[in-house]
Amino acid sequence: MARKPRVEFAGAFYHVICRGNQRQTIFHSDVDRSHYLDRLEQYRERYGFTVYAYVLMTNHVHLLIETGKVPLSKIMQGLQFTYTRYYNREYGKVGHLFQGRYKAILCDRESYLLELVRYLHLNPARMRRRLDPWRYRWSSHGAYLGKDSPVKVETSVVLGELGKVVGRARRAYLRFMAEGRDMGHQENYYRTVDQRFLGDRRFVEEIDQRSGAEREIEVPGPRASFSDLVRLLGREHGVSGQELVRAGRKRQWVRVRSMLVYLAREWARMSVRELGRRLHRDPSIISRLYAAYGASRDVAGESRLVRQLRQ
Repeated sequence: MARKPRVEFAGAFYHVICRGNQRQTIFHSDVDRSHYLDRLEQYRERYGFTVYAYVLMTNHVHLLIETGKVPLSKIMQGLQFTYTRYYNREYGKVGHLFQGRYKAILCDRESYLLELVRYLHLNPARMRRRLDPWRYRWSSHGAYLGKDSPVKVETSVVLGELGKVVGRARRAYLRFMAEGRDMGHQENYYRTVDQRFLGDRRFVEEIDQRSGAEREIEVPGPRASFSDLVRLLGREHGVSGQELVRAGRKRQWVRVRSMLVYLAREWARMSVRELGRRLHRDPSIISRLYAAYGASRDVAGESRLVRQLRQ
């Protein structure tokens, strides 16, 4: 199957993943990691793109980048070429270091930036349990706490969502990180619309208009609107829609509300922030509900909902 072309335009926000060829090690030492970050900063200055987050692991890299006038393809071509040249010279190798094309997911920044930053910064703990993400040197986590970083990281957008005063925003950021520590791998950040986009249909339609591209959009898995889920879950569990979405704390409704949060994220592709507005709750609480239900899903109940949606 032919590869679909990348969608590139000024202001595009990407989650970029670069893996070693056949998952080989690409960083053997701190010197290697420092060299890569130095190259990243040099290209950032040269091409004027914004870095929101990064994390370097042994055999792969995650980046959150918003491009300026220079397209992502040119940025990554230069970054990967110069690091590969350094690596091959340093270790007496020849040929490719990275696995084929890097993966670039064009994301809805407004809906997913906060979650993606957390996802990247917690990656060390997911990959190797003994790694402490709070102390891990090779991510941009420290930049969000005001520490020096070899790469200029744009932290004000995320911190601005968490608080108006920098100190309070950083404390809220740490709480948000801690609440996500046990969430594990989030397949929904990889299972994307059309394999290239992370966002809802409206987002993809806006990208179509902006890029001038026309494509057939396929959305994986069952689809449902938030109102559909409220209606069906309310009917299934004998809870009114108003009771389900308001800020009540009755124990018998907490599980149903957790299920609503999980399915709204997975089936309606809603962001944590959007769900927080709908359910009148802080985004950190929404993330906690999502994780709680995901750890013990009601598969039979979900199957019944799927059948009702298809009727």
